[in-house]
Amino acid sequence: MNAAAHLISSLAMERLKVKRTFMVWLAVFAPAFVVAVAFVAGYADGEKFYSPGINPWINFSEHILAGWSLFIFPIYVSLLSALYAAIEHHNRAWGYIYSLPVRKSSIYLSKLLVLTAFIALSHIVLLVFGLGAGQLMGVLKPAYGFQDFAMPAFTAQACLWMLVCGLGMTVIQLLISLWYESFIVPAGFGLFATLAGAIARSFHISHFSPYLWPFVFLNNTLEVQKWDYSILSKSFSLYVLGALLSIWALGRRNNV
Repeated sequence: MNAAAHLISSLAMERLKVKRTFMVWLAVFAPAFVVAVAFVAGYADGEKFYSPGINPWINFSEHILAGWSLFIFPIYVSLLSALYAAIEHHNRAWGYIYSLPVRKSSIYLSKLLVLTAFIALSHIVLLVFGLGAGQLMGVLKPAYGFQDFAMPAFTAQACLWMLVCGLGMTVIQLLISLWYESFIVPAGFGLFATLAGAIARSFHISHFSPYLWPFVFLNNTLEVQKWDYSILSKSFSLYVLGALLSIWALGRRNNV
């Protein structure tokens, strides 16, 4: 069996495992929570945010993207990866998994790809729910003018690029989650990294934190041409290098 066949086989096993977890619900709830907060704030105090004749979608999208990139996205990745790894840890299943006629590298890569797919799903949900919430706002609060404008294209672009910016912290959190049996270690580490980045975000050194890269990428502006696109290559490079390091590190252990 070649490498591709091993990976396909591992992916099939992972698909069956996640069907019995709350991972899908978390992937939907996290972005839905951000959109709900932005919707409630806009519905209650829209007069402060939306000016007549100016596209209200811009301010609404800014609230969603800022809240997601700075706080919820890193915490969500931390919880999702810890929950995913707990499937094996809680069932003491690593000995059985490593006894299967599948390469250890395929086992790890299948988990990384499934986790990445869930994170991609969350960004699709963020975009779709954001669009739906804005349209609902136009019905409930027509004075705000949502029905007179369209969601700007930068919202979809930001969701795509933030996904790429989050790949670096994704590979870090998966390694920590697989390495430590306790759910608290990866979840706590992710929470600490998120809060530390949020507190120190005004300092340049904080820009080296993969947990802050989705926020740093936006560069405090919604102007596409001013976004920090160098973050994309940094995050993707860390994703690849982190995957190789994880395969080597986890492969040297009899049990994860």
